[in-house]
Amino acid sequence: MRRTRVSWARPLSWALVLLVAFTFAVSPVAAAEPTAAPAPRTLAAAASAKVAAMPASPRTLTQAGPTPSAPKGEEKGFFKRPAGIAALVLMTLGTGYMTYSAFHDNNAVHSPFR
Repeated sequence: MRRTRVSWARPLSWALVLLVAFTFAVSPVAAAEPTAAPAPRTLAAAASAKVAAMPASPRTLTQAGPTPSAPKGEEKGFFKRPAGIAALVLMTLGTGYMTYSAFHDNNAVHSPFR
């Protein structure tokens, strides 16, 4: 009778035993009732409390003037400006060429490896 030696069988069996042991040991701990922790303070609540604690400066008490409107070039949307129209035209042409070349690429392949 010849006995074969497998070097990875014993470590694999120990790993399997540890995996099963940790699975059954951790499950009851995870299922236990959680301890009552204080409610965490949200970032918004912390920020508003910090702002409320700050003293008001004289600059904040003065009346602010009207806010400036957007510059003339930015009141239109991007695709309504010439650069946006050019981008749309290029995207449409690229998509059309891709579709055309996909359906009209029926030439035989003249490769020495095929």
